[in-house]
Amino acid sequence: MESLNRLALVAPLVVGLGIAACSDDGNLGGTAGPGGNASSSSSSGGASSSSSSGGASSSSSGDPTKPIEEVSGDIDSSRTLSNAKRYLLKGLVRVKPGATLTIEKGTYIMGDSASKAILLVEAGAKIMAEGTADEPIVMTSQAAEGARRAGDWGGLVILGNAPVNMPGGKGNIEGILSTASGTEFGGTDPNDDSGVIRYVRIEYAGVVLSPDNEVNGVTFGGVGRGTKVDHVMVRHALDDCFEFFGGTVDAHHLICQYNQDDGFDFDNGYQGRLQFLVLQQDPKHPGEDNGFESDNDAQGSANTPITNPTVFNVTLCGKNADPDSAQYGMLIRRNSKGSYNNMLIGGFEAGLDVRDVSTAANATDGSLSIKGSWFWGSKGASVIDGISFPETGATAPDKNNDGAFDEVGWFKTAANDNKFGQDPGLDCFNASAPNFSPATSLTAGAVAPPNDGFFDTTATYMGAFKDGSDKWATTGKWVAWSDK
Repeated sequence: MESLNRLALVAPLVVGLGIAACSDDGNLGGTAGPGGNASSSSSSGGASSSSSSGGASSSSSGDPTKPIEEVSGDIDSSRTLSNAKRYLLKGLVRVKPGATLTIEKGTYIMGDSASKAILLVEAGAKIMAEGTADEPIVMTSQAAEGARRAGDWGGLVILGNAPVNMPGGKGNIEGILSTASGTEFGGTDPNDDSGVIRYVRIEYAGVVLSPDNEVNGVTFGGVGRGTKVDHVMVRHALDDCFEFFGGTVDAHHLICQYNQDDGFDFDNGYQGRLQFLVLQQDPKHPGEDNGFESDNDAQGSANTPITNPTVFNVTLCGKNADPDSAQYGMLIRRNSKGSYNNMLIGGFEAGLDVRDVSTAANATDGSLSIKGSWFWGSKGASVIDGISFPETGATAPDKNNDGAFDEVGWFKTAANDNKFGQDPGLDCFNASAPNFSPATSLTAGAVAPPNDGFFDTTATYMGAFKDGSDKWATTGKWVAWSDK
């Protein structure tokens, strides 16, 4: 959603994840990263529930031999959702501080549409959702197969105690009415641990709560780097696939398909590390659906911490069509910073817009950078080498007002080792059988990821895939590719 409409700490708010070699704890490199796995326990306490063998049709409900158990209300003691059952979320399901919700691999969870189901993990609570490539955890619509639509249910919201740049260091998450308890996030612990999200697929999320008030596929609010997030696919979300409101959480191998707003959205001082990100947009959806969208906050203030993600190895594939409105591979604005490296961005009306003067100043002083990346345009778009539109002189906040900052010249600076214009040869726009991998590894000009215990330092190539043999985003039952 447009950030100006999203963030208000008093009004009703909207709340709104690939296979390289990983160690058992999900770290990309050989060095053990921060945080560990929380212990889990099983209990029938917590949310109210009832069990039945009825419900959604078998074609849409996973294994029809498994009974359906309803989950609603507060989970205030540790509880396990077993893969021996299917689950139907109803209304706002809240995991309360001190409780751990463990979800077994292969568990199938449906969100109820009528009650606008949302799974909220409050600050101080944990979720242990650890699937595998062939036994993923699936969170999807209750509707029958073929009748599912983006926005059928809410989505997954995780809150934590890591720093955010909101007044007082705290905020209330969007997508849930401010009258609901447990929506506060933010704090002083960058290593805060909200659990594990691994090999999880989230589908048809983003329920509309009120006009311009939808939920994202996955929302992180003040989540700390003790939390482990990897191998998560969000598809057919009515709003953003992934949105990060502040916090320090790191993540790798995230896929976004057919979102109806932004793929990856950063706000309120997000300072995490990300590697191996993939986006495929819906060519039929109208509107300004961007790949990356980044704001320091809705006002473009200098509040600290400043939004400043570190990102490596990205493949963003836009609509590859002449759109009805502007859409960008990267929309960086409102005093955002960030280090973006080893990216392939194409099929957008323009690859980049540095929207305002404060963000242009960050690009000039080097606190915003794009290196080792390749941009190309889309069919029917009038852009400069796939990078940017000509300056229009229009006014903020929704149009370019960057003081005539030259995105094209900045991107083309020789020291950045960026490429532009020509398509690098990807066939990434096929909804059911995409090919994200270049025929040969695009190593020329790529940046070596830092050896800091998180990044895979061997990924010295452009894009999220090394070459034609690298098929992490199209292998295993945790991924599903379709325009439906």
